[in-house]
Order: sequence, then structure tokens, then C-alpha cells
Amino acid sequence: MDPRITRTRASLQEALLGLCRETEFSSVSVSDITDAAGINRSTFYQHYADKEELLADALDGFAEQAAAQIEASQLNEPDADPREMIGKFLEHVRENAALYRMILGPAGSPMIVAQLRGRIIALAQSGLAKAPRESKAIPVNVAAASIAGSFISIVREWLNMKPLPSAERATEWAWSALSGAPIEI
Repeated sequence: MDPRITRTRASLQEALLGLCRETEFSSVSVSDITDAAGINRSTFYQHYADKEELLADALDGFAEQAAAQIEASQLNEPDADPREMIGKFLEHVRENAALYRMILGPAGSPMIVAQLRGRIIALAQSGLAKAPRESKAIPVNVAAASIAGSFISIVREWLNMKPLPSAERATEWAWSALSGAPIEI
């Protein structure tokens, strides 16, 4: 992809996420985004149909970066602890808690949740493919879908807690639930 396109999209994505840390997504306009990014409206519409598409691209871009980091760490350190990457993702979610509450809530975006779920399934499949398996074990794609659904549900419930616990604590909960480790009650 042309580096100018990459830069423009990254600028728009950063502007949107920055604005959403200060105000609700529904209150952010395309003009707010373009002003914050230093880009004109016509340029925005050359890249995105609307702010929802930009948001989906921004969050998918973050998930893609996380996936690349996981793959790189698995190549460099095959025994790397997956909790580190879960923690990094949950820290990102915590920094953008209001936005993720909206996305994962009842009036959220099915398109964005589907993209997030797809990314998590791909990551889970990658990890599960490397794990030793019994011959009668659940198929990898079914296990990965189960992990993705559970993880998204854990994130949703964590985000609804008041006060919001730390990303580290949520990582412990997610790891316990997903790995079958004992859960502290």
C-alpha cells in the first residue's frame, strides 16, 4: 500500500481514538476527526465511507498489530507467556474503555464485534495448532470460536464493573477462565 495512504489512515485512526478518549463516539463528527488529524473532509471520504468504518479499521488495525506481535514473540520465544499479550490488549481496551463499552454494548456495532471475534479466533487457532492434542479433542476451529466468545464476554463484563478493575486483574480473570486454571472467588 502507498505510504501516503497508510499515513493518512493512521492519522485518522489516531485522531478518532484520541477524540473518543475525551468524548463519546456518538458525539464525534467527521469534522472533529478531520480537524484533529489535520486532513480535509474530502480526503476522509476518499478513505472511509463514515466514522463507523474508520472505527472498525482503527480497532482492526490494533488487533492486527497485536496478532503480529504475538506471532513474532512465538517465533523468537516459542514458550512466551500468552498472558503478556492478553494484558497488552486489555490495557488498550482500558485506555479506550468508553469506546469499547459502546462497541460491545447492546447498541454496539455487530461489524466491529465480528471483526474482533475473527481476529481472536485466528489467534486462538494459531496457539491451539501448536498445542499437543488428544485424538478425540474438540476441533481447533470450534475450540477457537469458544475461546473468542468467552474472551469477548469477559471483556464486556469487566468493562461494566464500577470501578473498573485494572487490566492486570482482568488478564488474570481471562487467563483463568480460558486456561481452566482455578478462579479465585
